[in-house]
Amino acid sequence: MTSYRQDELYSASDMVKNFSNITSKLTNKEIDKVGILKNNKLGFVLFRSEDFENIIKNEVNKALFEEDKRFVGLQVQKVKNHNAKFYSFEEVCETLA
Repeated sequence: MTSYRQDELYSASDMVKNFSNITSKLTNKEIDKVGILKNNKLGFVLFRSEDFENIIKNEVNKALFEEDKRFVGLQVQKVKNHNAKFYSFEEVCETLA
């Protein structure tokens, strides 16, 4: 779970009253994120758009890496079990032609 500094947490009413000041802090990178509390519980998080895009890119890259890792693992298992089929360069060129 993500942790928040005291200056990154605001009630919904404080957020409304101080929106410009809070977003300026985000823009100037004085704070990384804003946790918006509703009834003393975290309800929303506000990020700079560039930070949000980086989070998405990182998650996509993680998912792609895991997919590649699974694929390589399956191929290694085929080689270990002697179920892999190997082709010569000539065979591959012939098949692709």
